[in-house]
Amino acid sequence: MQLSLAILLTTQVFLPAFFLIWLWWPRPPDQLAWFMRVFYGACYLVFITVLGRWDFLSVTLTVILPAVFALAAFLSFMRVRNRPWNTAASPVRVHGFTAAMSVFFLALAMRGLSGYGYHETAVDLAFPFDRGEYYIGQGGSTTSINNHHNDKSQRFALDIVALNRLGARADGLMPRALADYVIFGRTVKSPCSGIAISTHDGVADNAIGETNAKEPAGNHVILACGSVRVLLAHLEPRSIAVSAGEQVAVGQTVGQVGNSGNSSEPHLHMHAYLGGTVDYNEGEGVPMTFGDRFLVRGSIVTVP
Repeated sequence: MQLSLAILLTTQVFLPAFFLIWLWWPRPPDQLAWFMRVFYGACYLVFITVLGRWDFLSVTLTVILPAVFALAAFLSFMRVRNRPWNTAASPVRVHGFTAAMSVFFLALAMRGLSGYGYHETAVDLAFPFDRGEYYIGQGGSTTSINNHHNDKSQRFALDIVALNRLGARADGLMPRALADYVIFGRTVKSPCSGIAISTHDGVADNAIGETNAKEPAGNHVILACGSVRVLLAHLEPRSIAVSAGEQVAVGQTVGQVGNSGNSSEPHLHMHAYLGGTVDYNEGEGVPMTFGDRFLVRGSIVTVP
């Protein structure tokens, strides 16, 4: 938990602050040095915007940071606009490392962006929540933006949290109380019409930062929607509102979000797979769309 917090603050607070300060101090000796600092900072911001989890701090930072950086870049140029383009005897030696790191971060961002599409046939579902603003913490078709993608059945899985008015998933960076997480206790709706082929209850919610690897899905429901199976996992104990074998309508309440199973903080995990089995680890994962929208890490869904 402390390591995750340190990584978060380093990548999404301290390093962006460094790139902003670097535009001003020390003053670039020429316009090329200024340009390389701007290019490096811009590539890093693209990288962290695509791959970062902004729900920990605030999703509004994905707009604020680039705007502040663009303004700072413009103002800093005023300090070098009368300087020569280049004063270095060997620009490659002076700026080679900066250029290489810029390309490195840009390549990582492009890899993340490659997960914004899919080639397989998708199943179109209804979003499983009512009113509110929701954020996709894990989602997409590459491991860069979806930690589940290496798993055959979970290749296109989603982890969903809710956002408060400040654009954060919780009251605080990593609060210890489950109720401080906006998604906790939210009613989960069936994303399709079908049959509840399996339900599991009785798994206690984990304390924040702890997980239950013995029962990975925790309290969960598996729905058969035609040939596709949909898992809704990490539900709150004693909240499941459907029974195995029950016919379920789209939008019907199936449970409430908890923190059971292999979950360190409250969120809804869902994935769709083909295979006709109640074993959610089997089958072939398929993409899910919601109103034909393919959700990826960083996607925001507003339900009026």
